[in-house]
Amino acid sequence: MDCSVPLSVLFFGVNFISCSHLPPLRKYYYVDTLMTWAGAQRYCREEYTDLATFESTDDVSRLPPDTKPYRWIGLSDDPKSWRGTMGNDPNSWRWSSTGETSRTGYQNWAAGKPANALQPCAVMLADGRWNEYSCESALYFFCYTETNQATKTFVLIQLLKSWSAARDYCREHYTDLAKIENDEEQNKVNSAKPNHYIKAWIGLYRVPWTWSDKSQSSLRFWDSIGPNNADNKEFCGFKRPSHQWNDADCSRLFPFVCHQVTTLKTTLRMKFETDADITDPALNAQILQQLSAALTRQGFTDFKLRWKIPPKKQEKTKETQCVINE
Repeated sequence: MDCSVPLSVLFFGVNFISCSHLPPLRKYYYVDTLMTWAGAQRYCREEYTDLATFESTDDVSRLPPDTKPYRWIGLSDDPKSWRGTMGNDPNSWRWSSTGETSRTGYQNWAAGKPANALQPCAVMLADGRWNEYSCESALYFFCYTETNQATKTFVLIQLLKSWSAARDYCREHYTDLAKIENDEEQNKVNSAKPNHYIKAWIGLYRVPWTWSDKSQSSLRFWDSIGPNNADNKEFCGFKRPSHQWNDADCSRLFPFVCHQVTTLKTTLRMKFETDADITDPALNAQILQQLSAALTRQGFTDFKLRWKIPPKKQEKTKETQCVINE
């Protein structure tokens, strides 16, 4: 990250030193002991930080050459979080209009559904029950409009669209894809179905695959055949010698990759020259508040600002140090 930040604070000119080419946040370690995915996770959490997370292809490229055919990484799609449940885990089912799981916990899945990890979008079947489905399929869809009185009306749109295209259409013309949180709303959607109706999108979806350390990284570096969830029981991610990923049964015994998070500390020194009374605590606090806001906008996190008066400086010159931990 380039830490050179152009900034004007009140009437001060501020120059930041450059801190380009900072070392990476994670250091990776190969462990050649054979373990299940859960066993590898426990080991990495005890000896390092966690099973390996990758934020970018730069992270992947920093892995050394590897002769092992498979190694666990920290990516999984735990079915306990989404199979027949409306939980709160990152890969659980949630509604398009809120990006959150149901407030009421209401669900109307068909028997034994959802079960297919490769189908992370939901449809309503002819009998009103819900089923998982491939998000790229072209289907009709239900939109809803919600009034100030929290009353919902539902309409079936007889256009063939993918789930994401249907969502965008509903957001442009209505409120969103249908959100259904009780029997009354389910009955309203049922009444909007014509006789020839077969299945249509609703606003339920999930984001498959999450990182063991709860990272929000969206990087996916699957190989040409992964993930394929063979036999409907492959819910853990591994990497090949090429460093590309695939999925496997979590009970298999593989070596694995751990990562250790390193803390970076960078000191930024700034000189202010002014005729104002910078010994005034209120003015000092205002300066630090504006500096903090500017650094946050630049993407810095977990930093501390403090005043420091260097020796043998003129009375009207004061220096602040910014310690940034990322």
